[in-house]
Amino acid sequence: MMAQVMTSIAARPQRLTSDVRKLRDQARLLWGGAHSTTRTAVQMSTLVAVTVIAYSYSLTTLLQLAGLNSPLAYVSLVPIISLILAGVHSRPSRLEPSIHDRQTDYIIGVPLMLAALCINAFLPSKLSAMFWVWRIDLLTLPFFVAGAVTVIFGLRVLWRQKVAVAFLLLAWPYPYTSVLLGVLNAFTTATLFGMTEILRFVRVATPVGGLNNTIFTVVHNGHRFNLSVISACSGVSSVVGFFLVGTAFAAVIRGPLIRKLLWLVGGMALLWALNLGRLTLVFWAGQQFGEHFAIDVLHPYIGLFLFSFGVAIMILCIRPMGLRIGNIGRVPTDGKTESGEPAQGQVRGGRHNLPVPHVYLAVSLVLVIAIILGISNVGLQDYNLVADVSGSPKVMSFIDDPVTPVGWTNRYEATFQWAAPLFGEQSTWNRYELYPGVGGDLQAHTQVIADVIDTPDLQTFAAFGVEQCYQFHGYSLTNVSQVSLPGGITGQSLAYNSQQFGSWTIMYWILPVRRGASSVYERVVLYVQNQRGVIAAATLGEQAAIRHQAGVLGSNDSHQVVLLQNQDFLEAYAREMISDQAKQSAAVFADHAVA
Repeated sequence: MMAQVMTSIAARPQRLTSDVRKLRDQARLLWGGAHSTTRTAVQMSTLVAVTVIAYSYSLTTLLQLAGLNSPLAYVSLVPIISLILAGVHSRPSRLEPSIHDRQTDYIIGVPLMLAALCINAFLPSKLSAMFWVWRIDLLTLPFFVAGAVTVIFGLRVLWRQKVAVAFLLLAWPYPYTSVLLGVLNAFTTATLFGMTEILRFVRVATPVGGLNNTIFTVVHNGHRFNLSVISACSGVSSVVGFFLVGTAFAAVIRGPLIRKLLWLVGGMALLWALNLGRLTLVFWAGQQFGEHFAIDVLHPYIGLFLFSFGVAIMILCIRPMGLRIGNIGRVPTDGKTESGEPAQGQVRGGRHNLPVPHVYLAVSLVLVIAIILGISNVGLQDYNLVADVSGSPKVMSFIDDPVTPVGWTNRYEATFQWAAPLFGEQSTWNRYELYPGVGGDLQAHTQVIADVIDTPDLQTFAAFGVEQCYQFHGYSLTNVSQVSLPGGITGQSLAYNSQQFGSWTIMYWILPVRRGASSVYERVVLYVQNQRGVIAAATLGEQAAIRHQAGVLGSNDSHQVVLLQNQDFLEAYAREMISDQAKQSAAVFADHAVA
């Protein structure tokens, strides 16, 4: 009896293995027997699904860009255009080699996805808020998609879809924000000049002031009202939009490269000219029907209509310019090329080869990487406190609007003019003394010193860092810690000691801020002297946001206890300071928007 039981138990793993093998064989037969259209639909659905899982928040921000009154609004169309390009290149245009080497697919595809995963998982803590300002997450999107295409479809399909995958690079907002800021004023000036010249002949509005004045006066039934031509109305938005759409067309039209470039540049010029017509039409509508009709009825829709009209005109100009749409030598639907040879994946020598025979393994691998990447991508929402979806700062400069935690007051101490050669002629270095008062959660018996530097040149902070400054003045480093602060900001906590100036605990961070009408980078350095009893008792051991990197502190030494208390205090102070600064800035910008 016992022998029968033991035999039955030993046979269970064998039966389980046999059942698994049967399920695996059935799944392979099901996949191999499916129609090619069904297999492609399953693979494409999987690709879209894993991309959405991996970049859910990043793709959401692209949709939010569509609602911005800025040139970045058209960037939200990039994923859709990329899918259209993928559909255009769904079939090979020439005979592809019948090489079914899945090892090569994994060797190329997996590292591409892992590179995107590592960048999104580890770089945010290194780059702090600059990771979001530069929108590195969207920069990695094409690499993940390229890896997923390689694993799910195979390397040949990636090569066939290289244009569609590479087009996703145009969804990266940073090149637009960095380049357009330099040409936006020129665009606006050109538009204002054009409108001034048009209004000499079409008298529907009157410019107020000189060339650089953006105000135009419109008269309707004796009632005067002003309309402003801001940078968003300069035509740069429609030019960027046609650049994206035109680049997609340039990828599928055939003809000499110089003619493609002329077509693309001509379309951008046409869209700018149509924008002048749009502004003229809005002024005319205001003169004839009033301000409400011109701004609330006509203005929101006329731009989209004229953009579509301009794109249609340029499509009609493709053939007259000696260009054509379509691929030569495309593989027909019967599975043979024009030379009569069988296409990829068809019967060769009586054997049917599948480019991806083990699709379930490929899908499982890509899905696991996508889920892990998606978890880190959702965490990028923290940056929303200090920067918008385009990476532009949402926080006002501390120098423009000093904000301190509840119960504390600030006093301007000095401006260091001698630092301009270090951080740039447009930089500002101010020192403030922050004094404790009544109320609030942060209690101390000493002031906190704050050195605040604003500069448009981020690289100067790396060239003239806080650590180098104190080491240059003879301080010895006791402890270095990395601190996670609100808004995805990574701060640094340092402890220095000097025989002449004593021991100090320092906390600093860097974030992009608004300074007037421009964006700059701000480094805030808080420091307090390490003296027993000047900081209210802090709870030791609750430093979840602090990661010690060098010189780990402990509670066995009385001096190190003071350092730990000051480190805890400055971390809490920095957290509250950044949060209050963001809230105050949001309130100020909201008031300006209402005004």
